[in-house]
Amino acid sequence: MRVPRMKILVTPCNNTLSHIAKGLALREQLEARGHEVHLAVSAARASFLESIDERRYVILPDIQEASGAPLPCFSWFRPERFEACVRAEVDLLNRLRPDVVLGVFRFTGPLSAALTGIPYDSLICGCMTPACPDVLGFEPGEPGEEEQSKALRFFRRTCAQRLHPVFSSFGLPPVDDAWQLLVGHRTYLWDYPEFQPLPATPGFHHVGPVLWTKWPTPKLRGNELDTLKGPVAYVAFGTGDMPPEWLTHLVRALWNIGYSVAIALGGRPVLVDLPPDPLRLAVFDFLPVEVALPRASLVVCHGGQGLIFEALSARVPVFVLPMQPEQAQNGRCLERMGCGTRLLRGNVFGGRASHNLDAFLERPIDILADEMAAFLASDGLHRRLEEAARTQSGYRGAEQLATVLEDR
Repeated sequence: MRVPRMKILVTPCNNTLSHIAKGLALREQLEARGHEVHLAVSAARASFLESIDERRYVILPDIQEASGAPLPCFSWFRPERFEACVRAEVDLLNRLRPDVVLGVFRFTGPLSAALTGIPYDSLICGCMTPACPDVLGFEPGEPGEEEQSKALRFFRRTCAQRLHPVFSSFGLPPVDDAWQLLVGHRTYLWDYPEFQPLPATPGFHHVGPVLWTKWPTPKLRGNELDTLKGPVAYVAFGTGDMPPEWLTHLVRALWNIGYSVAIALGGRPVLVDLPPDPLRLAVFDFLPVEVALPRASLVVCHGGQGLIFEALSARVPVFVLPMQPEQAQNGRCLERMGCGTRLLRGNVFGGRASHNLDAFLERPIDILADEMAAFLASDGLHRRLEEAARTQSGYRGAEQLATVLEDR
């Protein structure tokens, strides 16, 4: 039976391009089925869409623009800014009148949808929902777990309390946990229970990784990747911060265990204090995963799920050097599956990325190298990677999400 044509508004948070990419992947699926899809992005992110010749978008302010931070922080939840973003969304919803709104890691969406009477669904990772029982980035009983738990509870409750005047001004009941704003009438999870287990929760639906395959592919200079000798570690920290001290420390440890290193800088100028060695080190402004992974035997990243899922599909182990709790949690999930490990653990995140930087630099290179070598030599690693790739292949991401949106 043919599904009636739907009008859908997708509103990603603009703190990372990966959220926008999920919207683009879903739009492709839905438009192929005959639906009308509108994608709303911040003014700052519109330039990225223009650069890849994606000119179909609407501009919508975002609470993330208050700081430009890549992760939620107190400035995102300033009442005046939050209310202004909700009012802008309400204006857009009243003009478009979509059948449903899908927010991607977006905190303001439930309020504007409630005020306009439009159904609201959410796309999010499992660990950023109230249903997740874990202390992000910590094993039960791991040193620092209780301190991190208190810090996260304080942040979530305080941000919710700061918004009470906003809820009151709109005549809506307040929330006591900011993470409640990441839940929709239906909440779709882009990870999967084998990766991030969650208690059974009404309204939650696992769709699996929502991957977009049309990232810009710059022309590579020469054959630097092919020149590298031996096994290659692909090092990529997205488009966020990549402290040069971290890179230098990390590359020396990888060299100690016999790996050549291909670094993707994400378009940022980063000075690495390392001797030039074309046989062991290649540095790129951008190095797309589809180019790097066929050559790589190891991925080292900050713990973003996009690259982790790409690596697992390619049966490549992942080492995580986290800059924030969610990334540390993804490292913990890899450890649970036996497909990767955290290079920094037990570190309480108190809001300063420099704290993680200092903690990693305090780890002697020899100890770090021994830890990495021991994991790579662990029994059954290849079997576990095969199993992870097989499990992940059972989830269809954007295709499955489009289907459940139609079913709503």
